[in-house]
Amino acid sequence: MIGGKTTILYGDNSYERTAQLAKMKIDAEKSGFEIQKSNSDELSKSDFVNLICGVSLLSEKRFVYIRNLSENSEIWQNLAEILPRISTDVHLCLVEDKIDKRSVVYKAISKIVELYEFKNLTARDSKNLAEFARLFAKKQGLSLDNKTANFLISWVGIDEWRIRDAIEKIALIGEASEQNIREFVPQNIESNAFAIIEMMFLGDILKLQEEFSKLKITDSEDGAFRFLGMISTQIFNLVALKIGKNIGKTTAEIAKEIGANTWALGKMENFVQNLSESQLAEIVSKFAQVDEIIKTESVDPWNLVESTILEIASKLKSQK
Repeated sequence: MIGGKTTILYGDNSYERTAQLAKMKIDAEKSGFEIQKSNSDELSKSDFVNLICGVSLLSEKRFVYIRNLSENSEIWQNLAEILPRISTDVHLCLVEDKIDKRSVVYKAISKIVELYEFKNLTARDSKNLAEFARLFAKKQGLSLDNKTANFLISWVGIDEWRIRDAIEKIALIGEASEQNIREFVPQNIESNAFAIIEMMFLGDILKLQEEFSKLKITDSEDGAFRFLGMISTQIFNLVALKIGKNIGKTTAEIAKEIGANTWALGKMENFVQNLSESQLAEIVSKFAQVDEIIKTESVDPWNLVESTILEIASKLKSQK
């Protein structure tokens, strides 16, 4: 850790941003820096200049970190002029949710600061995320095998915060199993969408009705739009799997090409084998109609999505 330097941590992945900041604070303390947090909304331009350009009488070296300084336009617009004057005893760390890379400010400061971008994870990161889950579980004294780690990710989603929370809950129980995850860990809407797709193909009308009853209570109208988006993604994945299998590709190859979770896509294989191309085309058409109706007409989105899925489930069940 050295002074006279500015580091900016930014991006949508708040977990990785937070982890990097924590690491930098530890490194700073080991290097003899005093840790100092400042609130961006309480700073004037002159305050900021004094904070990072002045010499503190209390400590020779300071690690100063500020969250979302970009919301303070008075300071942010003048960063390129201020930062070169930073004291050699100060290491400044700015933590930002987002930065507009097209802005004049970004282009100017990118030449004089160290930038770290933390992007949200995708299904392509599932393997690394499973390893993250196993390692974190081990720190909690919990044994988590690869199969259960993959199920956990499919249940809570591609999100390190949710995975940590889930493991901490399961650690209190003492056993990591699919049953305990289902019973004690809340399922995220993406995973719920996958579960409902499974029920639809199985023709399980009663379970579908139970799930939609819960969703209508716990999720708003906006939740219905997100849910439809998730369902549409699963249907797209199913079509890709069908096409890929027809030309001899493996599930892993298809998952890599479309950015899907290999484990979750693998669970769809049985459905793909039992669906004809005409059945799949009809399902795609049904959801396209739902999407169009929701966008153009005043309807209850949850009721429309539910009735469509129940209709498809009933038809598939009768065709078995």
